[in-house]
Amino acid sequence: MRKLLLSLVCASAVATANAAIINIDLAGWEAWGGYGNVDNTTLSIPLPAGAEIVAAEYIDLVYTAEGASWRSELVLSLNDGPSGDFWDSDIAGAPGSPGAFGPVSGPFANPGLFSSGPFTVSTGELFVTVYDTFNDADRDQLITSGTLRVEWVPEPASFALLGLGALALFRRR
Repeated sequence: MRKLLLSLVCASAVATANAAIINIDLAGWEAWGGYGNVDNTTLSIPLPAGAEIVAAEYIDLVYTAEGASWRSELVLSLNDGPSGDFWDSDIAGAPGSPGAFGPVSGPFANPGLFSSGPFTVSTGELFVTVYDTFNDADRDQLITSGTLRVEWVPEPASFALLGLGALALFRRR
């Protein structure tokens, strides 16, 4: 019985270290202005309240800064609902001039732009958007390909309940 309890505790510890992955295809996403511009591409992903956003990265991102926009002005943004905590990332190494850029891959820095970083979802949704740090009145950025990968872990209490449930099941046997 002690061996069983020890293995359950170890399994629970491994489960808490495992993160879930969300992959978002960014092809066709557009930035028309600053954060909150109604024409910027957005996506809401339901996540349980208490989920922790622990890592994010862009993979093989290819995009074009149009008009007077610079490639260095594109921002990928993760948010706790449309407002609240956030984690913003500019594109590492993007030059300060218009034109095409990529493919480029990189992690979200911690801290990210505006002292942002990993956060806990409290609203029950992860809000993902792109924006341009300077509004040029026309479409600023067009992403032609790439993936945004977001790692999250459920709140620790969920794993504790799972472990307790397993313990109760084995105890009955």
